Amino acid sequence: MNQMKLGVLLPHTKLYGGVKRFLELGNIFVEKGHDVCIYTPDGAAPTWFDFRGRMATFDRLADDELDALWTTTTGYVPMMLTSHARHKIFYPVRIKEQLRDIMRHPEIEVFACSTNVYDYDRRHFGREAFLAVGGVTLSNYQPKTDYQVPAERPFVVMAYGRIAERVKGTKYVVKACEHLYKKGYNIRLLLFDTAQDAKWQQRLDAFTCKCPFDFVQNHPFDRNSELYNRADCFVSAENPRYSGWNNTVAEAMACALPVVSTSAGTKDLLVDGANGIRSARWVFCFERHIARLYRDEALRRRLGTAARRHVEQFDWRLLADRILQHISE
Repeated sequence: MNQMKLGVLLPHTKLYGGVKRFLELGNIFVEKGHDVCIYTPDGAAPTWFDFRGRMATFDRLADDELDALWTTTTGYVPMMLTSHARHKIFYPVRIKEQLRDIMRHPEIEVFACSTNVYDYDRRHFGREAFLAVGGVTLSNYQPKTDYQVPAERPFVVMAYGRIAERVKGTKYVVKACEHLYKKGYNIRLLLFDTAQDAKWQQRLDAFTCKCPFDFVQNHPFDRNSELYNRADCFVSAENPRYSGWNNTVAEAMACALPVVSTSAGTKDLLVDGANGIRSARWVFCFERHIARLYRDEALRRRLGTAARRHVEQFDWRLLADRILQHISE
């Protein structure tokens, strides 16, 4: 395959799922010999990720002839339309993006980061998106092998601690753990997040919980596997009406953790009862599912090992190959 010039329009390079997607894919594209440039308002490289492509400001876009240009941001679509890009691709990371005006442009291709997004776009806009589902870098995650919980230590329930975004549903997991702890379960909650501004940091620092907990902040991204392996299960309470692809669930499954999750961004990932537990977005549901995993080591092992096997098909490298093939055709 000949070298291609690929670009992405992003609002910033902070730690967000939509940003992480293009950093992961970008590095693989670079490794395969392609030229990759991420354009942002300030042209600043990420501080939390070793991105190996180029960075540039928006004003440099007009000078570049690109084989493909992506964006996840509706406000950047006019910039994309005036660019010198052979493929102009909108790749939303959330359901219910304001896409009606975008869908009126036949020259814009639409990618779907999950079956959740693909189904929504087909129902509401009649557009068949290119199904670009993924992903996770499997080589970065060490699968769990020991599912025993000795009597002398608590059962560790892990969840994404992004309390600054209500859509993540962290409060549901917190309340479920509080209820179980009050009933006598030896529970410890493990949360993690990285603040993006001072106000966000204040909220993280002010967090309290009525059960024992650890709130890990600013954990190095490339050591996330260590963090997941401290847990006995992972719980995601994201709102199914918004999430496209659930990064944290994919990472937990890559670490062979038993997962309890809503359907938010997990339609491709979680098969209820086979490799995880599907839950309604109610505190008492999460409480019941956590209690079940707490009591059953065999269930934890069965779901965790099946999760790792299933998520292997969503490695970023497999997705990168599909995208490159699509563009080259």
